[in-house]
Amino acid sequence: MTVAETRIFPINTGWLHGDLGTYIFWKGPAGKKKWQPVYCHFVDTGEHKILIDTGLPDQERASKYHHNCEKRGCLQVHEHLEQKLGLHPDQIDVIIFTHLHWDHVQNMKEFRNARYIAPKAELEMAYNPLPLYYRTYECGILGIEPAYAGCVFEAVDGESEVLPGITMFPTPGHSVGHMAVSVATSAGDIVVCGDAIFEERNLEPNPDEMWRYWVPARFVNSYEGWKSVEELDKRADYVLPCHDHAANARSDVFPYEGMPIRKRRQAIPGYQFYFGDMPASAAGKEAPAMAAEDVDAYISSLARPEDMED
Repeated sequence: MTVAETRIFPINTGWLHGDLGTYIFWKGPAGKKKWQPVYCHFVDTGEHKILIDTGLPDQERASKYHHNCEKRGCLQVHEHLEQKLGLHPDQIDVIIFTHLHWDHVQNMKEFRNARYIAPKAELEMAYNPLPLYYRTYECGILGIEPAYAGCVFEAVDGESEVLPGITMFPTPGHSVGHMAVSVATSAGDIVVCGDAIFEERNLEPNPDEMWRYWVPARFVNSYEGWKSVEELDKRADYVLPCHDHAANARSDVFPYEGMPIRKRRQAIPGYQFYFGDMPASAAGKEAPAMAAEDVDAYISSLARPEDMED
């Protein structure tokens, strides 16, 4: 199998109830909530069998220490691999972590033969978290043992092609050291976003505020967070945010025939970008600007966060 034949399999490990205003959308309808999935991703390049993040623990642990959780029949990642994909956990040779928050790292020790690769700044924060993030990183001071206790990682600091066709690049903001993972496929660059965005909708405008992006509200640094959203827009032909059901559920495997391809960094009259720099790999791949006469219809077609409550 070549890079062109690389396949990505989304794995839903359960559901969390997220606030549409304090988590999912900045200046969204606070107090209204939406059930969000927690996906991790199995990537088969032929040469390597890779996990990107490892998802949720059991429902009891998640609800006790963190957010209201429902499994809804979802398996934990190692169980899903065996029961749904016929893959033994020992066959995974690499796990790449976008960041080390509690809902992205569970059950990692089930993969005894895997190398663990994570952003350097995340490792530093995870093993000595700011007090505000004790619970997010399951700090031992709270009497919780984090999933990565005793684990040894390979640290990545800056953009790096960690495996052929698999590139980590910095997307800080949601967390201090967050990195997204770009997977080269026959259909283009599919970016596993972690929590740099929660929904595809975060990449579209907020017309009430005239923002080019309706960014998430869950940031440790809003300046870096906005920049990271722009970075995703520059690089991704398709996005797989870890908490977006629609984006992950369009197919059991990516890419697939008929997969919708994003318009990278499309200029929309009236909605301004903030950062002008382009990564070398994205130069010349911007979509043509939207015609001014098409903007009103486009904005009217966008989903409103207040209508997403469930």
